[in-house]
Amino acid sequence: MESAANYCSACGQIFQPGFSEACPRCEMVRQPGAQALAADTSRAPQATGWGAGTGLLTWGASVAFLLGAQFIAIFIYVGVQMSRTGSLPKGVQIDWLLAILSIAATIPAHLLTLAFCWFVVTRRGQRPFWQSMGWGWRPQFKWIHAAALAALMMGVAILFAKILPHQETDLEKILKLGTSVRVLTALLAVLSAPLVEEVVYRGVLYPGLARNWGMGAGVAGATLLFALVHVPQYWNSWAALATILLLSFVLTVLRAATGSILPGIATHFFFNGVQAVSLLLGLDESVKEKTTQTAQFVWVQLNSLFCGLF
Repeated sequence: MESAANYCSACGQIFQPGFSEACPRCEMVRQPGAQALAADTSRAPQATGWGAGTGLLTWGASVAFLLGAQFIAIFIYVGVQMSRTGSLPKGVQIDWLLAILSIAATIPAHLLTLAFCWFVVTRRGQRPFWQSMGWGWRPQFKWIHAAALAALMMGVAILFAKILPHQETDLEKILKLGTSVRVLTALLAVLSAPLVEEVVYRGVLYPGLARNWGMGAGVAGATLLFALVHVPQYWNSWAALATILLLSFVLTVLRAATGSILPGIATHFFFNGVQAVSLLLGLDESVKEKTTQTAQFVWVQLNSLFCGLF
């Protein structure tokens, strides 16, 4: 992890220790006749080395990997059913087995996504991965701020659940299929989703869009595309969709403001972690039909951070 002292106070880029608070290029800006260089170094997205096309391609690849993994899960499910019955099933209904296979298929999909991002960011190993996207704490934002921001977002999610329409979604029905389904979902939400989603959306997609189209377009594009992949899952819940949209916006603005993906990963981790603990401490109660609308919404938000899980 890079220390805060390795971030330029002027442009936010990482530089080798041993210099002043500004990187060598920004130190040159302070000299007479360097105004053109100042305009160049003040825009952090220009240092990414990839543009909007590459960012969108990476986003598309991440979605394709998830969808492909789900098709493989369905193929395995059909094969298991054929071995049990001796005939091809007339239809595919989501039961416990298909739910487990679908969630488990997310693991290789996430690994492939990280590998693709590494290929893009490092240019096949020619430059460092984490440093190229921005990795480290800024002086103005530490882990305690990430925890506080996640708690604030949890409060907003509960508020949305009270004031916006929410009906049971397909994902909520899937989580009612068994304890093992909920446990596996909770583990992936904590161990995988924060890292993979932040790398894709805030590590590659946002800076690529911002480099070609400006910071505003980068924030808007990353925010909307993150929310877009969840619309089919949560079409019946305006409360869940509003929370996803707001959370994506906050995480993207955090990336733009700090020049690093680590604050977003930490905030994402705390947000998921609190809900995972809440889900696991009340596995049976959280899925009963008598559960209140607010309680249902809190535990279903655990899954709203996945990119097209089902």
